[in-house]
Amino acid sequence: MKVLGRDIRLGDPESADIVIFDETDNYHVRKALNKNYSIAIFNRRPEDIWIGFRVVLYFFRFLSQFSFKEAIKHRRGFLIGALSQLRSIYAESCLVAMKPKAVVTFIDNDSNFHWISKRCRRFPLIAIQNGFRPRPAPYDTNDYSGYYLQHLFCMGRHAVELFPKMGYQVENFYPVGSLRASLNFDQQQSNFNDKYDMLVVSSWYGNCGYQQDAQDVMRSMKIMDHFLSKYIKDRAIKAAVILRRDRDSEHWFMPEIGMSEDNYYREIYGDCIEIIENTYPKRNIFPLMQESHIIVTCLCSALIDAFGIGKKVLFCDFIGSDWYYQDLPSSIVTHNSNYDSFAERLDELRKMPQAEYLQANQENQKYYISNPQDKPTYQAIAEKIDQIIENAKLMRI
Repeated sequence: MKVLGRDIRLGDPESADIVIFDETDNYHVRKALNKNYSIAIFNRRPEDIWIGFRVVLYFFRFLSQFSFKEAIKHRRGFLIGALSQLRSIYAESCLVAMKPKAVVTFIDNDSNFHWISKRCRRFPLIAIQNGFRPRPAPYDTNDYSGYYLQHLFCMGRHAVELFPKMGYQVENFYPVGSLRASLNFDQQQSNFNDKYDMLVVSSWYGNCGYQQDAQDVMRSMKIMDHFLSKYIKDRAIKAAVILRRDRDSEHWFMPEIGMSEDNYYREIYGDCIEIIENTYPKRNIFPLMQESHIIVTCLCSALIDAFGIGKKVLFCDFIGSDWYYQDLPSSIVTHNSNYDSFAERLDELRKMPQAEYLQANQENQKYYISNPQDKPTYQAIAEKIDQIIENAKLMRI
């Protein structure tokens, strides 16, 4: 039975060794887990509603965690604050009913997961960083004070140093590089077999409302794309753009822009660029980045992954507020909205010998993407999760 798009299931969810919290990119998480574990998915988009004896019992038991003070302080008012807590309590009840050895998520910025992480000690709750976490924009009204994780597999030392400054609370950091990169880059492929002179990575905002952040991103991206269109034609280079959104998805068409993502690019670039559709969940952006000499974007975390393996990348900041780019190294960011200066920067980057580029950026590459020396990231995560589970078991003895 469905209510408001959610499946209503009578009974308790099945037990599992590992519960993956949120189905998003769960196939990536599965590859970073010991294959001997039984695995269950706790759906969140939308969430499944379980009505069983154990879930109901735990829900009423955990209601003692409800805080009126916290609900009153919620940025969107008492009602939303109260409903958010009740949703977290219900999710915790379901997880406890599943009796896992650990709960793992790839959505490290989920507020409900944070709430449970702070209060539940029956099993370890583990998050894997799924993207670059910039400091909030000046107009960002979200409350990040509730960011709390027991265990976080982060991309690099940069996150270890930055998160406390942002008020994020993490008990245990494990800087191990990017899970996505370790699973999607071909480790045997040379970085010098370039199919494209340039790859443009779309920052298409999608149909998420047209608040200030959306306006800034789309305005900055449009400046960048017009510059790149002229540059590609002037230099007669082979270029491609990888789209961000799935064709005909809810984010394919932006009513405020009045067109779909592919038409936006066709209008600006014409036939001087190859348009490549995103094949989610296969993540074809990774092999494309590996096959490109230089990768350019306005906003996209995947470029940090490419930077970590030594690819030439450039973030174009024409927003003006510097909110996203202030924690990126200046060597991979341009703020210059003068075309001639912009083109000169691209020329220098394209002509720079790869060995020189690596030497100039190797410290920053390791700082942002701290890959293990002796094993891929997914293996390092799997081994550490085994250790976390074993340590939790010893603590209970």
